[in-house]
Amino acid sequence: MKKFGWAYIGCGGIAHGTAKELVQTEDNRIVSVWNRTKSKADSFAEEFGGTVFETAEEAINAPEVEGVYVNVNGDQHGYYTRLAVKNGKAVLCEKPFTINEQEAETVFDYAAEQNVYVSEAMWTWHNITALKVKEWIDAGAIGDIVSADSAFEVALLEYTDNPRLTTPSMLGGALMDLGVYNIRYSYELFGLPESIQCEGEMHEVDYKEEIVFQYPDFEVNMKVSMQENGGHFFNIKGTKGTIEVPQFHMAKKAVLTTDEGEEVFQGSDELLYGRQFSNTAKDIRSGRIEGEKVSANSTIEVMRLLDECRHQMGLIYPQEMDGK
Repeated sequence: MKKFGWAYIGCGGIAHGTAKELVQTEDNRIVSVWNRTKSKADSFAEEFGGTVFETAEEAINAPEVEGVYVNVNGDQHGYYTRLAVKNGKAVLCEKPFTINEQEAETVFDYAAEQNVYVSEAMWTWHNITALKVKEWIDAGAIGDIVSADSAFEVALLEYTDNPRLTTPSMLGGALMDLGVYNIRYSYELFGLPESIQCEGEMHEVDYKEEIVFQYPDFEVNMKVSMQENGGHFFNIKGTKGTIEVPQFHMAKKAVLTTDEGEEVFQGSDELLYGRQFSNTAKDIRSGRIEGEKVSANSTIEVMRLLDECRHQMGLIYPQEMDGK
C-alpha cells in the first residue's frame, strides 16, 4: 500500500521533531509543506521531503495529500484546521488544540458537518506505556485510588526566548505548553474531576501553577512550571500498591509495585511520534471522522478543564476579550 501523504502546515520546532520520526515509519511520507516564512519551509523540505507551496491552501490541496498536520502556533490552530476541513482534508492538529472550549466545539462541529476527520495530536495517548498505565488502573491492579501526584517542571524560559511562551495572544504560559499534559493524564485515567483548584504565578501569562483535581475519594496534585527544572513524573497510590511513571508525557517505562512484587513495563524503542502518525493514518483511511485514541469529546472536555484553570488564575487571552 502506498505511504500515507501528509501536508505540513508549519515548520517550527515541533514540526522538525515529528518529521524526524515520521520519515522513519514505513507507512507515512511528507508530500507538501507550507510555512509563513518560506525559507524555513524550503530548508524543512530539503531535510524531510515534500514540495513547498506559496500558500497553506495550495499545500493542503496538493496532489496525494491525505492528511494535514497543523503545527503552527496555537492561536492559529483553529483557523488552519477549518481551512483544511473546508477543503475536505483530514486534520491532525497539535496541542493546545484551540484557544478555548468554545472554539474547539466550533471546529469539531464544522468537521462533523463536513464529514471530515479531525483529531488532536496528543501523542502521549498513542503511547503504549500510557495505555498500559490506564490498563493497570482500570483492572484494579493497585486497588482503589488513594492519591496521585504529578509534576511537569521544565525551565523553558532559560532555554529559549521564543515569544510564544510569554505572549498572551500566542497562548503563552506554562499551562497550555506543559500543564495540558498533566491535566490530560489525570483526565484519561480518572475522568472529569468534581472540582478544580488552580493557583498560578502570573506575569502577562502563567509562569507556574499548582493544580488540584478533586475526585469523590481522592485528589490529584499537579505542579507545572516553565521557570525551573523540577519534577517530571506521574505517580499514583492505591490501596494495594503504586504506579510510578517517570517522564510521563513521553514515557517508555512504568513501574507497578504491589505486595506481590514489582512489575516494570518497558516500552519498546518505537517511534512515539511515528506511532501517532501511523495510528492517525489508519483512522483516516478506515473512514473515521475522529480519533480512535484521542476523541473529539476528550479534547473538548480537556479544553474545558484548561479554561477553568485559566479562569481561576485570571488569564484571559486577547482573542477572548475581543469576542473572537
